[in-house]
Amino acid sequence: MSIHKMMNFETKSTIKNALIIQIEEVGFERVTVKNLASTANINRGTFYLHYKDKFEVMEDLQQELLNELESYVKHVQPLEAFQILKTGQLYQPFVEVITCIKEHATAFRVILGEQGSPAFSKRMKEVFSNQILDRLSVIGEELQDSGFQQYLKAFIASAILGVIQEWLDRGNEDVSVEELATIHSRLVLFICNLTSTQY
Repeated sequence: MSIHKMMNFETKSTIKNALIIQIEEVGFERVTVKNLASTANINRGTFYLHYKDKFEVMEDLQQELLNELESYVKHVQPLEAFQILKTGQLYQPFVEVITCIKEHATAFRVILGEQGSPAFSKRMKEVFSNQILDRLSVIGEELQDSGFQQYLKAFIASAILGVIQEWLDRGNEDVSVEELATIHSRLVLFICNLTSTQY
């Protein structure tokens, strides 16, 4: 990477970090370019060299987070995960997904929050459902039913995101990545045990 490209990358990263700070302080609706530039310690002219407005910064930040998240989620194999969880072990690819979220915890929490972007949770759900359900569709006749498949997508994605949001909202210092992965695995096994229980 050339020095010029590196400086551009660093400035954009600084602006994106400034957006996170500003959303946390005043909410996205009240963020201004003036405040972003001030928080990033740059002038407004420099801001406009990189972004058109705050919406473009938000889109860039969301896409960066989603791309990184997807790079980990794509390694999750549901059937393999279930077999490993049944042995009482943690499924490492999912631990890595949670680690990714923890590394960007403030950004995820702020954008998912009431002062952030309502569309972001839907985009996160799509990352989970598109990657995971595609690998589940090879099993079971019910998954050939496109109507059922859509609801299953929504169920899986909402369940994963719901636990992650609860973790972020509570402040993730008290619960480690491994502990959250354990909670996820307990939930999966609990639901599976419910469905296999004979009454």
